[in-house]
Amino acid sequence: MRKLSCILAIVLVLCSLFVLVPSAEEAYDTYTYSIDGEKLLSPDAYSAKDTNKPITSKEMGLDTPLGKATDIITDQDGNVYIADPENNRFVILDKNYRVRQVVSTYTDENGAVQSFSAPRGLSITDSNYTPDHRSQVYVCDANTKKIVCFERESLLAVTDGAYRAEKTVLEPVSELMINPYKPIALAVDKYGRIFVVSEGEFQGIIVMSNDGEFTGFIGAQKVTKSLLDQIWGKLLSVEKKQDEARNTGTAYCNIIVDTDGFIFVTNDSLQATEQFAAITSKEATHSPVKRLNSSGDEIMARNGFFDCGGEVDVLEDSVSKIRDVAVGPEGTWSILDDRSESDGMARSRIFTYNANGDLLFAFGDRGEQIGSGKDYTGFTYQHIVRTDKNGNEKDVYNILTLDTQNAKSQITVFSPTPYYEQIIRAHALQNSHEYEAAIDVWQEILKLNNNFDLAYIGIGKALYSQQKYKESMDMLAAAYETEQYAKAFGEVRSDIIGRFLPLVIIGIIALVVLLLKFLGYAKKLNKKTALKVGRKSYWEELIYSFHLIFHPFDGFWDLRHERRGSVRAATTILGITILAFFYQAIGQGYIFNPRGDYSTVILQVTAVLVPVLLWCIANWCLTTLFDGEGRFRDIYIATCYSLAPLPFFVILSTVLSNIFSDGSIINLLISFGYVWVALLLFFGMLVTHNYTMPKNILMILCTIVAMVVIMFVAILFSTLLIKVASFVIAILTEVFKRLA
Repeated sequence: MRKLSCILAIVLVLCSLFVLVPSAEEAYDTYTYSIDGEKLLSPDAYSAKDTNKPITSKEMGLDTPLGKATDIITDQDGNVYIADPENNRFVILDKNYRVRQVVSTYTDENGAVQSFSAPRGLSITDSNYTPDHRSQVYVCDANTKKIVCFERESLLAVTDGAYRAEKTVLEPVSELMINPYKPIALAVDKYGRIFVVSEGEFQGIIVMSNDGEFTGFIGAQKVTKSLLDQIWGKLLSVEKKQDEARNTGTAYCNIIVDTDGFIFVTNDSLQATEQFAAITSKEATHSPVKRLNSSGDEIMARNGFFDCGGEVDVLEDSVSKIRDVAVGPEGTWSILDDRSESDGMARSRIFTYNANGDLLFAFGDRGEQIGSGKDYTGFTYQHIVRTDKNGNEKDVYNILTLDTQNAKSQITVFSPTPYYEQIIRAHALQNSHEYEAAIDVWQEILKLNNNFDLAYIGIGKALYSQQKYKESMDMLAAAYETEQYAKAFGEVRSDIIGRFLPLVIIGIIALVVLLLKFLGYAKKLNKKTALKVGRKSYWEELIYSFHLIFHPFDGFWDLRHERRGSVRAATTILGITILAFFYQAIGQGYIFNPRGDYSTVILQVTAVLVPVLLWCIANWCLTTLFDGEGRFRDIYIATCYSLAPLPFFVILSTVLSNIFSDGSIINLLISFGYVWVALLLFFGMLVTHNYTMPKNILMILCTIVAMVVIMFVAILFSTLLIKVASFVIAILTEVFKRLA
């Protein structure tokens, strides 16, 4: 018994130790999104588990702790710059996050000593990209309305606290500046042009030359207005229009310039409804992040499944709040989504995209654990070069987040994982056109994450460059990449046509000849049937549709008065139309149906039959009251015969969707078919009811309105019926329970 007790005690101790050991898992998930908007978990791209704890002011070596810092950036040597407006300073740390400089005062170019007052934004030019190979540090001093510029090397070399500014850019003067100027963020391109985000400035980004001369605004955020608001706006005075623009316009909150000179800007005050709609529409106007050229034109590639604006699987009131943007290696870039408690669903997350707009990964969470954020105010990439034991140099791109907890800011360092390094390596090989080597890397990535669509796309593009078009199509189809698939498909099609061109030409000629022969046969049969006395056969009634679609006036007249058609033939045409749409649902080419969405006959019956019956019922109800001569039977027959040309165009477009990759031809055919049907339906109702042209137009418009009313009443009635049935079932259930 004593031995058994000892064994149980040892087991309990081991179990408790196992529970108490911290998990090596991160405090957050890393994921991408599928084409259906579902999260797909992936390996961690960045890890904070190697960091014992966030880097606080104490670890940095600061005597006065950071307040709520507003901006963080790094230079080409990995030094870290932090804007600390609450303490009226900015702080410089070395690449190991130890303090190098604390800049609160400086001597301007005129020799006067100046003090910072709430510096909010920072920007650094990289000497590797500037024409004069000089690196400069720019500071937005919000309260003094100045932009202060330092020479980076001189700033870092100061040992006595005597910091000298190279130049000071004052508040721009222009009649166009109608709002108070308060610079909160800026970016400087390699030519020295200064792009400033001013707090509350709805006119866009302020652009100044290198010497501080105002040159204009770019990239103003468009505001969508209703028709009533637009009419009302025409009646307002200039002053009222300006006031309204201030109230309805939205200002940018952050900005950065990439190495190509293009501008990334973020907006965290968009209307939630419009931003939510932009997730799937990829409408740049209402996206929370944009990429602009120097003229302010939006040039961001948005070729991913969804907009490059953060979360996808969200409700309208919980869309992402993009606070900051940072540029990474090989054309990648990241955005910071930080929703506070006041915004509803709290969230702290980083999303990373490539130059094509594909989501590479998203990670982060709100919480107290290492790697989770509390109140992110900024983030940046830190590029440092590490040397391994063998003396080989390696580029490392850390992500530094600026987090505020208990009113004090701290830095969390996220280190790249081998998974991230493989992704960047694959992009680097693609960017340098080393496609064959890129295939091996993408395949290694798929071993780590077989849900990573971009790996399939990368392999598909590499195979395309090697002229392996069929293999390329298989890989691209796995990732729903229709644009590149169309290119590979075009090459395969060209090869097939080149090999079988004579057969293709003979086949086309044969089909045209057969079609003309059949139309000739139908014409002769219809002429013969016109002289026939008595009841027409089913085949004659059906073939009559070929006369009617080309001669609608006399065709619909004979359809009703000469009884050239029948309910059975009309129903057959309706059935053929249903089957044509069913074939379209299951037979479209991959480019036009990449998700492989298929339908059932029942759904197609509902989709075609319900509108036809609604039209017939609504038209009959109205025309009975307004002197229409057609009976319900006549309306039904005329409506179904009007559908006769539609199956041909639907089937033809479906066949061609497996041959052509350009959707314009397919859409043109379908549109032509619908227009033809609409014209036949119009003339059919005109002749059937013996209306004048204006009255027929009015009745058709009223019929459409009546269809909507009937649908509304049907939905209302069915909803009421369901509620009554639920009520009765609930009563019966309760009665049976009590009886039991």
